[in-house]
Amino acid sequence: MSLSSFSLEGKKALVVGARRNMGKGFALGLAEAGADVAISDVIIESGQLQAVADEIQQMGRKSLAIKADISNKKEVKKLVESVVQEFGTIDILMNVAVMYHPKSVVDLDEESWDKLTNVNLKGYWLMIQEVSPIMMKQQSGSIINLTSRGGLKAHADKMMGNYAIVKSGIAMMTRQYCRYLGPYNIRVNAIAPSLVEWEEFPGQEKVNLKENAPQKEKKEITAEQKFESWLTGPENLPLGRVATFEEMANAAVFLASDASSYVTGTILNVDGGYMA
Repeated sequence: MSLSSFSLEGKKALVVGARRNMGKGFALGLAEAGADVAISDVIIESGQLQAVADEIQQMGRKSLAIKADISNKKEVKKLVESVVQEFGTIDILMNVAVMYHPKSVVDLDEESWDKLTNVNLKGYWLMIQEVSPIMMKQQSGSIINLTSRGGLKAHADKMMGNYAIVKSGIAMMTRQYCRYLGPYNIRVNAIAPSLVEWEEFPGQEKVNLKENAPQKEKKEITAEQKFESWLTGPENLPLGRVATFEEMANAAVFLASDASSYVTGTILNVDGGYMA
């Protein structure tokens, strides 16, 4: 074994859904390992996506930030064309974009179902459909999809049932494409996290207010704190904590690199032991 097998020097990567949180962590991790990394997101107006591209460039890597709605075939085609024009090819594709919906699967309306599946499932399919011919032509490539523990086991939180259904679809999509693209030396794998830290999330302002409140106002344990304690407890997560972005990125670097040259069709659980 050689540590050079983990290097992504000279590789060209595209990370979809890289504006914040895990997507950002994956993009920075691939760049740190040596890859030039193009990033995309459906939202660029906040400046967050460009900030990630700037950080990648500060590492001495090439990067570009592109707005794209991956549920739209024309935008996917334009995205891939832009990356190839800048980088010459795509060696690594990471599908990380995700959409949540607060309703349970039984209460979800048809319009919301379509939005969920268009981004979380159709979007991944469109990206692979557009990128795989490039990889087939060069007879090499690594595709990494983001699934979830919820895609492998019915979610305990019933409000996440719809999310779990589409994530299970991504797991099977990964396995099916592994069989189709394997003869072209293209590996297709997925990462399944459990709980991961958040850079920001809906309701962040309320959390900040709670954290900044005087000590006497924080003595009572809230229902949210009890739930979090239960989630990260040894009965659910043997390691007893959430994963860091860096730990998730390490898994992506492994799957993207030659260190995993004989790994394909695998759902890699980076879950602190949740599925044990």
